[in-house]
Amino acid sequence: MNTNLKIYIIHYKGYKDRKIHMSSICENIDYEYEFIENFDKEELNQSLIDKVYKDSESEFNRKVKLWGKRANSYVKLRKSEISVAVKFVETFEKIDKEHYEYALILEDDCIPVYENFMKEIEKLIQKKSSWDLIFVGEGMSQGFRNDKIGIRRLLPFIKSFKMSHPATNTTDAILVKKSSIPKILENLTPMNLVIDWELAYQFYIQDMNIHWSKKNIFKQGSKNNIFDTEMR
Repeated sequence: MNTNLKIYIIHYKGYKDRKIHMSSICENIDYEYEFIENFDKEELNQSLIDKVYKDSESEFNRKVKLWGKRANSYVKLRKSEISVAVKFVETFEKIDKEHYEYALILEDDCIPVYENFMKEIEKLIQKKSSWDLIFVGEGMSQGFRNDKIGIRRLLPFIKSFKMSHPATNTTDAILVKKSSIPKILENLTPMNLVIDWELAYQFYIQDMNIHWSKKNIFKQGSKNNIFDTEMR
């Protein structure tokens, strides 16, 4: 069993087919994995919601200035979105407490692009770059990735690229160093935005070193019409 990395899977218990899917992917690899499945939307109480999320139009608008003209208009988060945020906080706290130097966080609709996907993850780790996190999924789309990475994607021998802020690309698949977790948690809650935008804002104010992998290692099943979704 690999003792350097653990896989955490953000899971909603209502999606039983996704748990079967992710279990089939992870059960034959030599890495410990754990489903983060507490705090589904049906299980949230007001006390927990207030701890993790603050509905504030002024804070929302202040933070989204980071996106300039691409900024979203104010919207109150749904319970499903708050649930995902709570699960990410729980995941970060687990990573911080456990002994693994690296963590791979996957949403439960992730589909590996490569049969030996962990070999691709290990290549990123072995590069020993100064990154804090690497987004290793397709995210919004291949076109979005290509546009943001730009012509650099044609450079040979490069495994990942440092991205300018805002630097997230959904939260479908993220490789993170344990040493980066305290920075992420420092000001993360209460959140005012959906989790990927809130993380982007926190990465920005903490001046974190965020990379995107050159190759997509995962794609998102819900975006590719393989799985249904109850998100916005």
